[in-house]
Amino acid sequence: MIIDFSAQSSIYSTFDDVENKLMLSEDTVVEEYLVRTLGDMKDLFVNTDGYENNFPLYYMYNGIYRGEHKRFFKDAGIKYEYTVLPSLRIHDEYLKAHGHIHTIRPIKNTRHVEVYEILHGEGYFQMFKETEQRLEVVMMKVKQGDRFLIPGDYFHLSMNTGVEPLIFGDLITNEAANDYTPLKTNKGAPLFGMKAIDGQLVFTLNSNYSLKKMSINYVDIDSLPWKNPVVNIPLYAHFIARPEVFHYLSD
Repeated sequence: MIIDFSAQSSIYSTFDDVENKLMLSEDTVVEEYLVRTLGDMKDLFVNTDGYENNFPLYYMYNGIYRGEHKRFFKDAGIKYEYTVLPSLRIHDEYLKAHGHIHTIRPIKNTRHVEVYEILHGEGYFQMFKETEQRLEVVMMKVKQGDRFLIPGDYFHLSMNTGVEPLIFGDLITNEAANDYTPLKTNKGAPLFGMKAIDGQLVFTLNSNYSLKKMSINYVDIDSLPWKNPVVNIPLYAHFIARPEVFHYLSD
């Protein structure tokens, strides 16, 4: 199936979910293409028996811009990205991204924020942080058209719980760096998304998170527990029209 999400992203973009190939216009640049394999995440799933380390999980396209717009991104030090998570399960566990938190900036002692838009499909974003021996987990159900900010102090990862590829875009500063260590140490995020015997989606707890207190907040785009400054305009088009609006990505 060819998935055309050009209208959602504002630049010509289609994805062939048979060949797992992204197609863009000839004048569109992708600075970096990465494939996350099972070997990169082997310890983060409940069960990976029978899967080879080179089994491809999902696809990342970083530094996307049309040639005529290059200066907008370079002048601002911002990059636009796509991530594509196919609809698949590792045994009974729904596909997820590795997840990370942005590293602390030494002088400001803060972490960069990131903004996202769901271009196709549905699923969840799992976000969590530890505060005073309490683990706060936010499970955000997402769908095509959702656009939102994730605060810098949250670990975050996406999960495809739908029947079609989950495709999303994001804007982030070039200065941001990712820390994967805590997720590797705890063998994944606090919750695993599993297909139950009756076929329903269930979330099960990761026993490696041993904090005594845990809160789980299930939300959607209309009930995020923080201020969401992202308006309902494709991120790419909005950035090109008014790059100054996204100053908070670098502040």
